[in-house]
Amino acid sequence: MDSLHHEEHSQRLPPSSAEYRCSFWMMLSAFFASLAVRLLKWTNRCQYSGFAHYRRRLESGEPLLIAFWHNQGLLMPFVYFGKWGKIRIIVSRSRDGALISSLLWWFGILSVRGSSSNGGIQALRELLKIAKDGCTSLVFTPDGPKGPIYEAKEGVAYLVKRTGKPLYLLSVAYTRFRECRSWDRFRIPLPFGKAYFACSPPLCFPEDQGKDCLENLRCNIERSLIRLNEITSALALEQITHLESEYLLSSEVFYTP
Repeated sequence: MDSLHHEEHSQRLPPSSAEYRCSFWMMLSAFFASLAVRLLKWTNRCQYSGFAHYRRRLESGEPLLIAFWHNQGLLMPFVYFGKWGKIRIIVSRSRDGALISSLLWWFGILSVRGSSSNGGIQALRELLKIAKDGCTSLVFTPDGPKGPIYEAKEGVAYLVKRTGKPLYLLSVAYTRFRECRSWDRFRIPLPFGKAYFACSPPLCFPEDQGKDCLENLRCNIERSLIRLNEITSALALEQITHLESEYLLSSEVFYTP
């Protein structure tokens, strides 16, 4: 019992400087940054489409795989409805990555440090190990960390195949935002606008063991995320209603070619 209590307590501790290179001042800066992110969310009216099934599974403690494009990550911590510390995401080993890890910690999201260019294999192995615990959800940005934008890499398809967990895709579009001049054209919502969030039906690994199965799954994830972007963009432009978006996000319609 004591060891269980110690493990739970240790998960709530901020990332150590030895493991994450996050100093006290970085954690303090990340705390104020988290307040700014919360303020942006509170000053935007939010609408959610397709989240009922996803939310029930998270609130029940079932671990999931979650993916969204790299430029939409700022408000995504607000659509994680699971338990504190029961979600992991890959973050780069750079100093910027350390700051992002610190920021995510204030939202109860823990980091695995690595990227496709630095420590990616080690991070992937750690994620597979974490996935075996049966209670931790994993989050990915399939086009990160360096792009190209809106092009899914094979890693997320590999994890879907290896873990057997259902994958949910997320997207958000804003009516008022600023687009950064980064490779991913990162989007920052401006106050007093609207944010439209959408969640896909679960995508499960097909029983296809052919040599092209990973590439087929990767392409399916990429196409589905692009389709999800089209739905949230249409909502933000008032081209479709919330009721219509719920229909488009039903499992019978969303994955229909």
